[in-house]
Amino acid sequence: MLTCSMIKYHYLSLTKLCFSISHIFETTLKLPQQLNIEILTSSIGAIIHDLDLSQPLTSQLKYALEQALYKHHVLFFRNQNLKPEQQRDFASQFGHIHVHPIYPHTPTCPEVTILEFGQNINPNKKPDADVWHTDVSYSPNPPMMGMLYAKVIPKQGGGDTLWVNMVELYNQELSSGMKEMLSKLTAEHSMIKSHKQSLQHDDHDDNDSSLTNHPVICENGITKEKYLYVNMSATTKINELNEEESSLLLKYLFSLVSKRPDLMCRWKWNENDVCLWHQPTTRHYATVNYWPQHRQMHRCAIMQRTENI
Repeated sequence: MLTCSMIKYHYLSLTKLCFSISHIFETTLKLPQQLNIEILTSSIGAIIHDLDLSQPLTSQLKYALEQALYKHHVLFFRNQNLKPEQQRDFASQFGHIHVHPIYPHTPTCPEVTILEFGQNINPNKKPDADVWHTDVSYSPNPPMMGMLYAKVIPKQGGGDTLWVNMVELYNQELSSGMKEMLSKLTAEHSMIKSHKQSLQHDDHDDNDSSLTNHPVICENGITKEKYLYVNMSATTKINELNEEESSLLLKYLFSLVSKRPDLMCRWKWNENDVCLWHQPTTRHYATVNYWPQHRQMHRCAIMQRTENI
């Protein structure tokens, strides 16, 4: 027969055991760190406040940023102060950094590409990113993320960048029949087409050795969301169609990107702003209305990981 003292003893022992188990789970299964997120639009874009990108990320914080990127596609960080080595180090926490075969880079970090235009820099070389594109899609292993750091911003305005959500474009603009047809097609992507202007001004071999094929419809390996993967800057043809059919279909698919401003966000840059975006599920467009003013950006392209996100 249990006495009151015995019941009290077992109750206290059970309480201590529950507390110990709870403490173990709290210390070994920590929840992801919370981010201070300000949503820009319901379909794409968010600002992350109170985060210093010059400091290493904890595993929990890295996970939280990745989840935010999958959800919002484009993340912005204000008032950063990054040396090229620090930008490289931050970007490399997410994957291998692509070294661009054509564009110049910072003296100390070949992984940090310099995107710089202005009358006082080179009067004969004007900005050419005013087309909806994704970076380095001609690579067999295209970038998973882009990281852009604003170094010099035009004093009299201009030079905004726009992004569009290709997942929602796929979901909302394509019929089920079109989705089915496109899922069976592949497209060719060309480095020569992507960097035509740069190759004209610089001393490079015109032989396009960087021709790559990708599915027209791809899938995010993490979220399982499907998205349209062609872009006006680099995609040259649909492999399974004849020339006329390919041209007509690509013209239609390219036109979809500018059709839906409600699926876009637009960022007006300030110096020391940073943007981190998911390359496969977005397209971006850099306005060139700042010319002939000076604009300089530092970019890292973070390559795909094996899970193909």
